[in-house]
Amino acid sequence: MRVPFKFTMVGAAFAALALGYGAWAQPVIQNTFTGNECWEAGQGPGGPGAYVCGQAYRGASNNLPMTIAGAFTIGGTSANTTPNNTSTLAYGGTLLITAAPSTAAVTMPPSPLMDGVIVAICNVTTGAFVNTLTATANTGQTINSGGALATLASFTCGTYQWNVANATWYRTR
Repeated sequence: MRVPFKFTMVGAAFAALALGYGAWAQPVIQNTFTGNECWEAGQGPGGPGAYVCGQAYRGASNNLPMTIAGAFTIGGTSANTTPNNTSTLAYGGTLLITAAPSTAAVTMPPSPLMDGVIVAICNVTTGAFVNTLTATANTGQTINSGGALATLASFTCGTYQWNVANATWYRTR
């Protein structure tokens, strides 16, 4: 049986469209969640909006194993830390201190920060810290109490949560 030419062309066109659409419409699936992904969230039609980033939803769980040998600010670079760049913790996360530091001050990330951001400073060594280690507030911020981490026991953390309304870090653990 012979198929008329115009039906063959219509069938070929549909096949080309189907194949082209299938190749073009393949979903892009990201199988990792960095925490740096942000979405705009609003309060209903025409209401105010703000950007919400994934890191706040995953408990600010970026972590950075490091050694420290002096004062530094979380979220920046410093010769007093190894590795030297702490930008992965700029919006919260866990600082894993792998060697007991000499006298050191860890300055919290600079504002603006999202409400509820968590920063943990953890001793992941087998011994308690015996030297002076403190968490200090950045410009325009305060720490309500508990900045001293000098005797942080082995495998424990000093955890702070940011409250934007008071511009204060609260020690939670």
